[in-house]
Amino acid sequence: MARITVRKGDQHLDHNDYALPPLPADYSPIFIGGLHRSGTTLMRRLLASHSHIACGPESNLFRDNKLARIHAYLRTEWLAGLDARYEVNPQVVDQTLARLIHAVVMPYCQKRGKQRWAEKTPKNILFIDTLFMLFPKAQFIHMIRDPRDVFCSVREKAAKTTPHWATTTPQQLAESWCRRINCGLPWRERPERYYEVRYEELVHQPEATMQAVLAFLGEPWDVRMLDNHTIFTTSVGRWHKELSAAEVAGIEEVAGDMMHKLGYLLAPASSKIPTLNM
Repeated sequence: MARITVRKGDQHLDHNDYALPPLPADYSPIFIGGLHRSGTTLMRRLLASHSHIACGPESNLFRDNKLARIHAYLRTEWLAGLDARYEVNPQVVDQTLARLIHAVVMPYCQKRGKQRWAEKTPKNILFIDTLFMLFPKAQFIHMIRDPRDVFCSVREKAAKTTPHWATTTPQQLAESWCRRINCGLPWRERPERYYEVRYEELVHQPEATMQAVLAFLGEPWDVRMLDNHTIFTTSVGRWHKELSAAEVAGIEEVAGDMMHKLGYLLAPASSKIPTLNM
């Protein structure tokens, strides 16, 4: 077993001397999130084509809330019961967990000769507060799509590769959609950190949309981002043909107010308030 030798003159050692490699203070990772089937994968592929950004497969670090619960426990209950002589504070917990995530993701980035990593897991949006706590310079891209089209896509995916989605009801999906929108709303006041991208705008105007995304990220335009990526617009508005009136009503009954606020036109039969054009 290897020994750690501490010299007698080492009087200024702290937790950083024993922790994972430090995360540069000004490092700004990118997180992508949103309801599944809302364009998060498309955004990941586009950003991964940029010469500065690496965005690999989903890490699922926060997927089932386990890591977030561990983080909360360490910052509160564990610290409260820890002997004060250890001199550990919440910032040490935050920095150590951030370094762990950085140590997991950064090698993928370096192997591709890039300096900035992005992480895409749809449920990231549910943990945006935690992510921003861990990474004070992080930026977040929230993908938003018409929930009626999301339901169409979820049902199609369930029939092919994700059978457990088959039990999702229109109301359940609408609840999930609203929950994710509400997670992002408070961060609208921090436009340097949080940016919303509409799926509909991305597929209809990919170049203009991605130029705006890169301006938000402080990255230069890279024409290669749109090379070799087939972007379809046929999935926009598919709910008109694929959903029944009852399914549409089920979604709008739950999410109608939020859809209206975001500019999504409600179906005439269920519209109770004036509508806005996108």
